[in-house]
Amino acid sequence: MSMLIDIKYAFRLLFKAPKFTAMTLGVLIGGLSISLFTFSFLYTMVYKPLPIPEAETAKAITVEFDGNYNLITGYEYNNVKESVTSFTEFGVYDNRNIRLSVEQSGKDISGSYVQNGFFEFSRTEPILGRAIQAQDNKVGASPVALISYEIWQSELNGDEGVLSKSLMLNGVMTDVIGVMPKGYLFPNTSQIWLPLSDSVFNATAEQSENYFAYGRVNAGTTIEQAELELGQAINQVYQQNVALYNMPEFEKGAKLMSFQAAQTNGQGSIVFVFLNAISWLILLLACINVGNLLLARTIERQKETAIRAALGATTSRLVSQLMWEGVIISTVGGILSLLLVGAALDYTEIAFHSWIPGGGSFWWHWSMDLQTLLMGIAFTVVTILLSAFLPAWRSANQDINTTLRDGTRGAQSKKAGRISRILVTSQVFLVATLMLIGSVSAYISHKLINLEMGDDYSYVMSARMSIPENKYPEPMQQLALFQSLKENIEQHPQVVGVVANDWRRQSTVTLEGKDYASEESKPKIDTITVIGDTATVGIDLVAGRQFTHLDKLGHRKTAMISQSMAKRYWPGESALEKSFQVKIDDKNEKVFIVGVVTDRLNASTMFARLDSADEVYVSGLQFINSFQIVYYRTLPNTQNAEEIFYQAMFDTDRSIEMTYSVQLASKNRNMMRDSMGLMSNVTFGTGFFALLLAMVGIYGLTANSVAQRTHEVGIRRAVGASDKNITQMFLKQGARQLVIGLGLAVVLFALISFGFHKFTEEIFPVYLYFGIAITVVSVLSVIVMLAIFTPTKRAVKMEPSIALRYE
Repeated sequence: MSMLIDIKYAFRLLFKAPKFTAMTLGVLIGGLSISLFTFSFLYTMVYKPLPIPEAETAKAITVEFDGNYNLITGYEYNNVKESVTSFTEFGVYDNRNIRLSVEQSGKDISGSYVQNGFFEFSRTEPILGRAIQAQDNKVGASPVALISYEIWQSELNGDEGVLSKSLMLNGVMTDVIGVMPKGYLFPNTSQIWLPLSDSVFNATAEQSENYFAYGRVNAGTTIEQAELELGQAINQVYQQNVALYNMPEFEKGAKLMSFQAAQTNGQGSIVFVFLNAISWLILLLACINVGNLLLARTIERQKETAIRAALGATTSRLVSQLMWEGVIISTVGGILSLLLVGAALDYTEIAFHSWIPGGGSFWWHWSMDLQTLLMGIAFTVVTILLSAFLPAWRSANQDINTTLRDGTRGAQSKKAGRISRILVTSQVFLVATLMLIGSVSAYISHKLINLEMGDDYSYVMSARMSIPENKYPEPMQQLALFQSLKENIEQHPQVVGVVANDWRRQSTVTLEGKDYASEESKPKIDTITVIGDTATVGIDLVAGRQFTHLDKLGHRKTAMISQSMAKRYWPGESALEKSFQVKIDDKNEKVFIVGVVTDRLNASTMFARLDSADEVYVSGLQFINSFQIVYYRTLPNTQNAEEIFYQAMFDTDRSIEMTYSVQLASKNRNMMRDSMGLMSNVTFGTGFFALLLAMVGIYGLTANSVAQRTHEVGIRRAVGASDKNITQMFLKQGARQLVIGLGLAVVLFALISFGFHKFTEEIFPVYLYFGIAITVVSVLSVIVMLAIFTPTKRAVKMEPSIALRYE
């Protein structure tokens, strides 16, 4: 009965103070919603179970060497698959876009090349037809495919006779042998599954392609034992071929992880913890603010609480009386937050699947699931503990004598004053930390959105392709095939120009006539092989000439360089016909400069000026590679521009492998800019909310502190203290908490910035961190001091006679 009375009393107090109730609810809903949405969004991406049977035992297998996780080669898999005994199932697959052609047009569909046993591994059977079997993987087998339920419905209108149909896939008429269940897109986003030919395992260790691997460990074997056995077997195979093919000297190992972790290369947990930590800081800030506001209410009733305690009320009874306001607000805030987050997750589901083709990984479905609901309940319980129970418990355990002695007549008790100062300092520390980290994130987003690229991708299509080395093992064969493909593209009447390049990353350059102390002291410059005219992608000629058909094997090796390199190493003179050595494929090649072109964005100096780093272009006819990125510019308003490449490819050789689908060259950049814009908006919104929380909390604490010291203010004014002196007293006291909070935040930011600076290989200038720190400290100082000044100014305007009678 007493609890029911306390609850009714709490409701009356809340209804009597609607502004207080609305403000605390707003603060709490904001903090809870941000934390809960962040958890649910990231949990779905990184940890949500795969929607297949026995998902917990299905493991992705990666090869670990040189500090990174990599794919297994077909050669390595073929040589270890029979010797390892730790696995009941072990196989490989390859993810590629598959071209579905319909008359003169088509579309790219995410697909996988798989082995016999792949669908058995996922414990899922086709709803129509059969799975891929061993004979389908044999060399020369008839082309067959399984399709997803979605492809069956969208492309074949759900035709019941689908098993008698054929589709033009990658330019080959392919029989449909099965349809997978609705929603099945294993291993990630695949909608078409083709047999992985056994011929891919015939390549040598040097030429073997990389493949994704999967496995399921024996019941009596641990993950660590399986990793050790497989890693030793792979390393043994690799070491046998290091000297034979002059391969890099690495020690290889194996790593088993979930498919969810594998898609982020094992880094998903770091992102999950980091972003959730930030959102939990915001929730903690919200709890502190609500606790501050409720504490202010309990302090107003401190004399009443002390009298109740003096009359014999137990601590539990006092806590019950004081905490129900907070319990009601926290519970209502938790329920409203769950409803708000549920709506936000539903919107995210719609927006994400419309933004990303295919909707991303097939387990990415956002909704108010059980995990989100349980976490919402947990957050609400923590909020009740921090915002309701602790302030009530603190107030109920006060020193009765001290409160009755100096806690009346508008005087602030020593304990209440100490708590108030600690809370203000905590607020300043948390908000400053969030704003400092958020400012760095916002700066990165802004720079990425507004990067000057130095090229022009207007009406340019890009295609990433690879010539099969097992079919064309000799460099001249690969070059002849590519030249034929390039000519077929150029013949199209809508094509303006074609160029292909392969970014060789940074190469060591040795300039003629210069002495170097060591190999490490020589400049490292980005090197790109080029076939065609770079003006196709907006890299224009400044001096000299472009590469021609004469810059080929057997002729003098030539190079083009960027303007920045010409000015850096040959200032005031022409760089044409100068020579230098560039290290390509571990061999120093002497090249002669025949052209100078405009600067472009360099990955090693992404956030600096275009001329801060240099580029070297060498002829792709002299340095041949089976992988190429093909760019071709079309006339404006060209319809089905991607079909130009596919038609040329099918006319040249259908076995050419596509790494990605043909698309606008600017597509990835635009998606990056859109995502960075979204991140910038989210960061700004989160920082603004945190700042608003700080303003509300600090203002509430200061207003309560000033109100409790109204009697003291009256006395000071009565004995002659000026308004300015009293205001300065409160501002100095607030400044101490501000300096402590900001100091701790700046120290933490310095440690984080140092680590981040090293992790990003110092791509951001050091002054950026100083500038952000100074800006945040200045802005936050002004806002905090205003939050302290406003209630102080109101208090000093009160007449001394009124202040002395203030209760």
